Amino acid sequence: MMNKHFYPLLFVFSASLHANEEPQKTVEDDTPVLIVTGSPVLKSMTGDSKDLQSYYAQPITDAGELLNTLPGFSGIRAGGHGVDPVLRGQSQTRLNVIQQGAFLHGAGPNRMDSPGAYTEPFSWDEVQIIKGVESLVYGTGGPVGTINFIRYRPDLDEKSLTGKLMTQLTSDSSKFASDLAVGDSTRYLRVINQYHDQDSYRDGDDLLTRTAFNTVSNTLVAGYNPDTESEVRISAMANRGSDALFAGTMMDGPKTDMDAYQVLYLSGDPDGENYQEVQYYANKAHHIMDNYTLREQTAPMRMLTDSYSETRGAQWLNQLKIDNVIWKTSLDWQQIRRNAMRYMGMTGRPYMPQSTVWPDNQIDIKGAAIEAQFLFSQSHRLISGIRFDHVAASANSDNQLLYTSYYADPKTQQNERNFSGFSRYYFAAGQSVLWLGVSSTTRTADATERYLGLQHANPMMRWIGNPNLNPERHNQVELGYKWGSALHSMEINLYYNSVSDFILRDRAHGQTDILLSDNATIYRNVDVNLYGLEWSSRHQFDSDWLFESQLAWIRGYQQSNHADLYQIPPIEGALSLSNQTDTFSYWINLRFAFEQNHVDDSMMTGSGLDAGNSDSWQALDFKTRYSLNENWQLLAGVNNILDETYAYHVSRANLDPFNPTAERVNEPGRQYWLSLTKTF
Repeated sequence: MMNKHFYPLLFVFSASLHANEEPQKTVEDDTPVLIVTGSPVLKSMTGDSKDLQSYYAQPITDAGELLNTLPGFSGIRAGGHGVDPVLRGQSQTRLNVIQQGAFLHGAGPNRMDSPGAYTEPFSWDEVQIIKGVESLVYGTGGPVGTINFIRYRPDLDEKSLTGKLMTQLTSDSSKFASDLAVGDSTRYLRVINQYHDQDSYRDGDDLLTRTAFNTVSNTLVAGYNPDTESEVRISAMANRGSDALFAGTMMDGPKTDMDAYQVLYLSGDPDGENYQEVQYYANKAHHIMDNYTLREQTAPMRMLTDSYSETRGAQWLNQLKIDNVIWKTSLDWQQIRRNAMRYMGMTGRPYMPQSTVWPDNQIDIKGAAIEAQFLFSQSHRLISGIRFDHVAASANSDNQLLYTSYYADPKTQQNERNFSGFSRYYFAAGQSVLWLGVSSTTRTADATERYLGLQHANPMMRWIGNPNLNPERHNQVELGYKWGSALHSMEINLYYNSVSDFILRDRAHGQTDILLSDNATIYRNVDVNLYGLEWSSRHQFDSDWLFESQLAWIRGYQQSNHADLYQIPPIEGALSLSNQTDTFSYWINLRFAFEQNHVDDSMMTGSGLDAGNSDSWQALDFKTRYSLNENWQLLAGVNNILDETYAYHVSRANLDPFNPTAERVNEPGRQYWLSLTKTF
């Protein structure tokens, strides 16, 4: 019988027989690639952007894995998908990952379905990566950066059908995806379908790593263009995930669903002087974890966690140039409602309540921002802005007794009035741009940090949120330099972040603000320092040869006792040599990480969230692309050629209530892959 992984390959060959044979024309250029852009200000000053050519044909499962290939990023792996990105040593809502300005929040209290799990890069046209604080109009939080996935209006001026098909086979997975648009210059309908079936892969020691999953995603986008400068867009996404295995945890995910809707009005050019955006969005996630459906039950009791997360939001963004000043104003609203229960039982589906993991809770955030970009001259710019957020957080009293055991006078209803501000100065001279930024921004606690309530007879297996948490205040300084020419470029960023009231996931050791000393997992505010650098370069030797390099380093510690912060990546980087022509191209990539000895790996004295020190590693990859004709491309590659056994230092291996055994999730061993793409 034919292997199931070959069916998508047959499908794309069949579809091509009826496809338009004209060359692909995407919105920006003639190449159907994801455009990766950075600072909007630097882009406007230098015109620079970077293409990840044909990235969508590589074995990348979600936004987290994509970001892991870019300078400065690392990724927390818990299973085969849902890689949680880390930038400058921080993750969760300290780094905002949004879709066309809309926030998506997963339903897994332990972030098994982080927002990037619902963002498959294949169907997006641009990813805008803003590191640090360059703007406050994108919404609350995100003190270390904002990742915004963007879709363009399809180019249907000269034809009525455009799009792409892709099928992919790897040593342990198959994927098929299509992105098709029909219409004309006034109206269009864009249909996006993706199917991904992943088996558990083996690491470099040939040990099976529990990483299997299955996802089916369907998205419908309808657009109407009243004129050449504006668009009304409605989109709906249904993402269905099933049979997700998570290595190193005591539960798997039989169900991970997300439904998302967005109504959007766009007018003008977001990179220009005048632009307006109005939107409303809503999404709902449903996540089930248990310890018996997808694995042999070894625990004495069956356990099941059933969780929901519902997000609604709206935003008005206006950009207007008056004389030599570009003004940006934003009003936004975000409401997040969550609830989750854990059940236990001896047989069948458990129905006896064991813990109110998330009591029914709501976090309502209303924000306003205004900023001005002063264009003193072509080479001198200053951007300054302020933001105000009103946060109202509330939860029912299901876990009040649990909170009272660990925290003094916990209040499950809190109101915050948070102010943020920043300034950045840019100076350009010839081919160089130098910038200096200062900022003071806030980040409020999420539902897990505030309200989580996992009960257990053994205190070390408990996990309790803290309703009394103060919002974090990130006080940052950043110095950056970028130099570029037609053949060469280099960028370096130095940053320092002093965080007041950092929300630390810790163990109960009888600290001054913790009532017990029983090693339960708790949250508390501490002051921390983080500093580091990011460096990248690009050198074109001639018309075909390109060499790229990247490096990132960070250090993080508590101010009071200089204890190391958990899950801080070591020095990580990559080298890439490629030869690229219109017909045939190939890449040789070397990814590497140094050892990490600055860890928090003892739950008796700290949090125990690091699984000890991590070793250095190197992984060598090879990729080739052959253009069969104007419409067809064949890609093939081998990842981790030397079959190295390695894991990113930040990958899941935590001593948390879901998993009392530290065991980092290794990356795949040697992996062969083949992709076929069709554009028309």
